[in-house]
Amino acid sequence: MATVSFWEQEEFLRADVCIVGAGIIGLSIAAELLERQPELRVVVLERGSLPTGASTKNAGFACFGSPTELVRDASTLGIEKVCQLVEQRKRGLERLRSRLGDRAIGFEQCGGYELLWGRHTRVLDWLDELNALLRPIFGNEYVRRADERIASFGFGSAVEHLLELPHEGRIHTGRMMRALLGYVASRGALVLCGTPVERIETEQRAVTLIARSPSAGELRFRSCAVAVATNALAPALGSCVQATPGRGQVLITEPLDELPWDGVFHFDEGYFYFRNVGTRILFGGGRNLDFEGETTDELAITERIQAQLEEYLRSVIVPGATVRIAQRWAGIMGFREPALPAIAWCSERVLEAFGCNGMGVALGSLVARDAAEQLATLLLHE
Repeated sequence: MATVSFWEQEEFLRADVCIVGAGIIGLSIAAELLERQPELRVVVLERGSLPTGASTKNAGFACFGSPTELVRDASTLGIEKVCQLVEQRKRGLERLRSRLGDRAIGFEQCGGYELLWGRHTRVLDWLDELNALLRPIFGNEYVRRADERIASFGFGSAVEHLLELPHEGRIHTGRMMRALLGYVASRGALVLCGTPVERIETEQRAVTLIARSPSAGELRFRSCAVAVATNALAPALGSCVQATPGRGQVLITEPLDELPWDGVFHFDEGYFYFRNVGTRILFGGGRNLDFEGETTDELAITERIQAQLEEYLRSVIVPGATVRIAQRWAGIMGFREPALPAIAWCSERVLEAFGCNGMGVALGSLVARDAAEQLATLLLHE
């Protein structure tokens, strides 16, 4: 029968704050707490050997919202809320870059573009208004027309217009997460992977997390406070922000001989996105083709969406080129309505932090800051 030693009980299973989820938000909460109070005992629990959600599986876009996406969101959130959200994304990305450094995360402000055709060309009527609304945030134009580049970029005949988004960039997702893991470890956090939390028990002055380890059996982590940062992947822990999972499917090609473009690209209200990784094309999206089927926490790929990605790859992105697919994967994002960040106390000592709606790279650090401030206030009154 598995047992826990005295040493493990003292140094591994006791904490001031336990964080469930070692993705961008969970690790950033740990960083924020330890930057404020270096003496805190912080334990981060991750159910998988690798982060389970989208933090290591995303496309590595450092973006703030394409014009068709912003106009779509304005119809439900209102233009003022959308502008606030764009500013939060910008500040969140700046916080991530400041904490880890551009080199460590592979950040490049390469610029972005949106491809338009069909009904999405109506966004052209909004460009002046978008620039006027977002100029105070970015200091200059957010978007400008770039139709003259369609031919040189070699896009398919379906593309009617091209918009340039000069403030967008990209990161190396793997480097960013390794850097974040290393950063919180250097600050003193203990990150335990392969430790799925099964339930949370709240007492008057403490919280116990019951987890399961293949080698040690049941583990009981005791802390003053808990932060749940699992997006929509832990409903059994009593989610209080009512987020649902949303799968994102991705493929990456073998290297091409050359690419006539460089940067990050979107189309169809941000539901499709592609970029280059050297001369490879990383292309993902298509959730809008099957919202019901993609509202899942199953890490799998489907023939329907992969077939559409390949069709767009060969007819729109690099028509006429010989393209071979090197790898396919899926990641699980979290979505909620309204599509805004949320930080909520599920009980007196259990805080849930959610903020992504597909924008974790940009928003995660800012959501983590706000969550850490609330946790620090709780600890201050202990």
